[in-house]
Amino acid sequence: MNLTKTDFKEYLFCKESLWLKKKRPEDYTAGEFSLFLEKLIGDGYEVEEYVHKLFPGGVALEGNEETLLTKTKKLIEENSKPIFQATLKTDDGLFVKIDVLNFNKETEKWDIYEVKASSEIKTDIKHNHIKDITFQAIVAERAGVAVGESYIIHINKKYRRDGGLDLRELFVFANVSEEVNAQRELVESEIENALVLLSQDNIPMSSCGCLYKSSAQRCDSFDFFNPDVPKYSVHNIFRGQKLALLVDESIFNITDISDDFDMTDNQKKQVDMQKSKIPLIDKDSIKETLSHLQFPLYFLDYETFGKPVPLLDGYKTNQQVVFQLSLHVLEHDGELKHFEYLAETLENATSGLVKALKEHIGPAGSVVVWYESFEKGRNKELEELHPEFKDFLEDVNNRVFDLMKVFKKDYLHPDFNGSASIKNVLPVLLPKLSYKALDIQNGTMALTEWERMLAEHTGDGDREDIKKNLLEYCKLDTLAMVEIYKRLKEL
Repeated sequence: MNLTKTDFKEYLFCKESLWLKKKRPEDYTAGEFSLFLEKLIGDGYEVEEYVHKLFPGGVALEGNEETLLTKTKKLIEENSKPIFQATLKTDDGLFVKIDVLNFNKETEKWDIYEVKASSEIKTDIKHNHIKDITFQAIVAERAGVAVGESYIIHINKKYRRDGGLDLRELFVFANVSEEVNAQRELVESEIENALVLLSQDNIPMSSCGCLYKSSAQRCDSFDFFNPDVPKYSVHNIFRGQKLALLVDESIFNITDISDDFDMTDNQKKQVDMQKSKIPLIDKDSIKETLSHLQFPLYFLDYETFGKPVPLLDGYKTNQQVVFQLSLHVLEHDGELKHFEYLAETLENATSGLVKALKEHIGPAGSVVVWYESFEKGRNKELEELHPEFKDFLEDVNNRVFDLMKVFKKDYLHPDFNGSASIKNVLPVLLPKLSYKALDIQNGTMALTEWERMLAEHTGDGDREDIKKNLLEYCKLDTLAMVEIYKRLKEL
């Protein structure tokens, strides 16, 4: 059984989850962490295509495992050309595909280059870039390769596209050989432990290591290993030492927390609300907050699409293209109008959008959004791309009101499960308004479908279906805000 680089990342995140995936795949369900790794891999492949151009004469390997191993061995013996996706395997099952393996004629060793779509070297629990490349160096050495230096190639966050891509400026080549050497002993030990784990036909199934992590750090198999932990649990409110104290006492349900447990004011508020099941609503504060809004009210939502490498002139790395907007306009007399824009080409996406925005947002009235930093951030980027609209976009930002703040401070409900996301608030306040019936149900699906809509191979019929689905999804975002606002006014 192979232990790949991706397997090793999953082992570091949760060893029990990796065991389940490899040994009992019928019980394993890919979740957020698996999707996260898939996205990292997908972004990495796209960036690698540009990196390959910096290694002239390089050979890109394709084929099944046996073919890749044979081709890699032959090219290493020749000591001549850079190898893309150099594939190596050890007798004990360690397996890697190295992004770039390049022979250094001065040292007569092979330098390893790991390509990352991020704009920095990350060492958090989900990424572990240094352990990632250390794993590769160890496997390469055990496979008989004379390994030299280790490099991580990542995106230069200061780069802004101006004409054709300047690949030398776009990428940062970071020599991390010292970091790799510092981590080597630890990673070797972790590799051995992972191999021992995968050699076992059975492991304790009572829980996994994620039991002591907050809800945001759960593995894909958390529910399988921890069936007694409710969906909304102590993990959603506590972390660190406080969470550990509760877990040690097998306290998972929030209602089982004792009143004298050490909590912050906010934590106690959440715990007390779960115990009483009574919403905490400050009607006077909500009334005061909403009284400052000026009609007409413009309920605004954007959809965006981004890639690590800037797609258009004027864009920075990882900058998002705003390709869609939905705008509901509510007049003081209750009249409601809806306007929308959906770009059908990449090149003119934002120019058409800004024009549509200016056409329908007048000089007076509050602009209502959900999570203001997103829309405000995109507007600031649009100012840079379209300086002729700078004054207008600045004015829009000055008039923004974040409806989400009401649900962070003045309207708390036990069924929100501690979240002020519109996806959590809407089903509780307005269960008839639901995203579940839509073909597109979140922003990630929206950007993926828009990319597919623009693809040359997409047929006209499919393109029209995608367009309709995108418009329906974005329209619901702003309609939901309108209806939530009305519900608040009824308090």
